[in-house]
Amino acid sequence: MRITPYGRARTSRQRDTIAEAVELIGAAFTVDDLVCAIRDRRAGAGVATVYRAVSAMEESGWIERVGSREGRALYARCRGGAHHHHAVCTSCGTVLATDCPLEAAALSAEVEHGFTVTAHEVTLYGLCRTCQVSENNAAGDGD
Repeated sequence: MRITPYGRARTSRQRDTIAEAVELIGAAFTVDDLVCAIRDRRAGAGVATVYRAVSAMEESGWIERVGSREGRALYARCRGGAHHHHAVCTSCGTVLATDCPLEAAALSAEVEHGFTVTAHEVTLYGLCRTCQVSENNAAGDGD
């Protein structure tokens, strides 16, 4: 059995199409975004199928939750590697891996008070360089 975005599980044509759509999106996406991308490809996967596929891809580590947009979970294709976090462009959805901003010293106060940190989440939101240039150019057009 081949290793897939779904771990070692067998895949279906629908699941393969969903994984291909994730690759084609190439930026942060919600499940709704993914459903629209699949419908645009006329793939015929239902919303429940997409939710199950996203869950399986997240469990396998092929995609990661990288924050939220308008109250919905935001995902991105993650290439893995060492412990890292993500910076998400709020305009175009570009996702960049970034080093963890927390170091042992930052957690020392919690440790001093008997609190054991078992996990943490950090997502940075802002504008990528391309979107900054676009916004600056748009602001300059009004002069």
